[in-house]
Amino acid sequence: MSKKISLFTVLSFIGLVSSALIVSSNSVKKISVNMVSRSSKSGKTATIKAEIGYQLAGGKMISHFTQPNDQYIINNSKGEVSIYDPAKNTVMQQVNYMFSTETTQFFYFLNNQKSDLGLRGMGFVNKATKFDKNLMISTWLAPSKLSKSIKQVELVHNGSNPIYTKYIDANGQVMKKVYYYNYQNIGDITFPLAITQIDFFTAKDSVISKTTYSDVKVNEAVNNNLLNFTIPNNAKVVK
Repeated sequence: MSKKISLFTVLSFIGLVSSALIVSSNSVKKISVNMVSRSSKSGKTATIKAEIGYQLAGGKMISHFTQPNDQYIINNSKGEVSIYDPAKNTVMQQVNYMFSTETTQFFYFLNNQKSDLGLRGMGFVNKATKFDKNLMISTWLAPSKLSKSIKQVELVHNGSNPIYTKYIDANGQVMKKVYYYNYQNIGDITFPLAITQIDFFTAKDSVISKTTYSDVKVNEAVNNNLLNFTIPNNAKVVK
């Protein structure tokens, strides 16, 4: 897996944009899932598979990718990320808050931040909220620091669960749509086991990605071998 694909994977599965008042889950302290992500563009499909482990204490996340290549991505709440290639015994390291596990789907759902998916914490302002039967549709204006790339976000809830987000760029064009579905009860939270994301580059150019999670394990059932994985001391640091 190339550097470009690895960082895109971090951003897409780990982050879908979004921090507010933290109300921690009382029962889920760590979780592991199997992830399959398929992206389609111009009739071509790419598949990424990984086992992901996440623990609330310290916000540690380890992702072991098995397809297309064997690779580990380790990141935490501080935005420290390491990408390890076992075959080459090399590691690439960065520090950037966009890689923080506090900007991940796991963080928002396990900390019961479903009401705004972290938009308020990022500086977005709720412009309007309306209701259509059991749907709540809210519109959020982007802060000035993001205004050059994004204008606003539309967030739709079905009951308490977010089911759809739409991102509008500075020119008023749709830049991204995300659908959350197949919710499952995990401890005292509900978690979407499927996400479809559409990234629009032009009116005729887009990438459709569908990510599914399976074999969900929590607490004592989690594979500690994954969460306890450490990069060998003799790994060569590359840039």
